[in-house]
Amino acid sequence: MWKNKKVIYITVPFAFLVLWITYSINQPPKWFGQSTDGKWEADFNSEVTSPKGYWSGRIYSEEDHRVEVQTIALSKNGKLIHDLDVNETVTKNQEIEYLSTTKTFSDKQDEYVVQVSWKDSSGTYQDVIHLSPQTRYFVLPKVLFGSHLSY
Repeated sequence: MWKNKKVIYITVPFAFLVLWITYSINQPPKWFGQSTDGKWEADFNSEVTSPKGYWSGRIYSEEDHRVEVQTIALSKNGKLIHDLDVNETVTKNQEIEYLSTTKTFSDKQDEYVVQVSWKDSSGTYQDVIHLSPQTRYFVLPKVLFGSHLSY
C-alpha cells in the first residue's frame, strides 16, 4: 500500500512539471539583445502584472555617464514597424520603454532590430541591437492570475 502512494507522490508532481514546462515553451518567447559594443541592451517581454496581456519593449543604457537618447526605431525583417522620438537623458541601467502593445512577437524566424540614436558630450551616435528569441520555461497561465508570469 505504501509503495503505491509513494509512486503517486512522485509521478503526479513530475507529470505536472512536465506539462507546465511543455505549456511554457509553447508560449511566445522573450526577445533580448545587446549592441555590439555592449553599451545598450533591449528586450521585448510580456508584462507580468498586465491583465490584458500587454507586452513591453525596453532599452537600457550601459554607459557610466549620462547620455541623451534621441530616437528609438524597431524594425521587423527590415521593415520599420515602430519609431519613437525620445529626447530623454538616461544614466546606467535606467530603462526607456519604446513600445507597449498587446501584439506578441511569436515567430522565432522573424528578425527584430532596435536602432537607438543618442548623444553625449563627445558627439552623436547610433547603435543597432539585434533581438534574439529566448525560450521561457516557467510561464504561469493567465487562467490562474489574469496574466502570464514568466521566469
